Amino acid sequence: MDGWMQGSLARVKLKNFVTYESVEFKTGPHLNIIIGPNGTGKSSIVCAICLGLGGKTNLLGRAREIGEFVKHGTNVAIIELELYNKHGLNYTIKRSISRDNKSDWFINQRPVNLKEVTALAKKLNIDVNNLCQFLPQDMVAEFCKDVAFSVTRIN
Repeated sequence: MDGWMQGSLARVKLKNFVTYESVEFKTGPHLNIIIGPNGTGKSSIVCAICLGLGGKTNLLGRAREIGEFVKHGTNVAIIELELYNKHGLNYTIKRSISRDNKSDWFINQRPVNLKEVTALAKKLNIDVNNLCQFLPQDMVAEFCKDVAFSVTRIN
């Protein structure tokens, strides 16, 4: 896979997550942009990526409990993320979330715990707590307060 970096997000699959009944898409090796009108689920995809990599709900500013991300009328949501592995088969992280705030974790179909998921993310240099790597929509204003920057107009 030409141009792919170790740990790059290669595929996202969601089932009964927030507003999505079922969606699956592949990404490219470079910049990927999710576009669409307001209310179509763009931020939900970002939330799924964060939560699928072991991020906490408070990082997202959307819900306090993980069970709140389960689609209304269903009992379980599934997040599946495929991460590029230049040394062999890609890594697949799967998180099953129940309405009663319990999660089951899998890496390449093997049951694991959250610690193993976060260790894999760390090994791949993924840090969802680093706002320079991962900036949820609801945290943009907070990030701008914390970062000194200037805008220069060029004529």
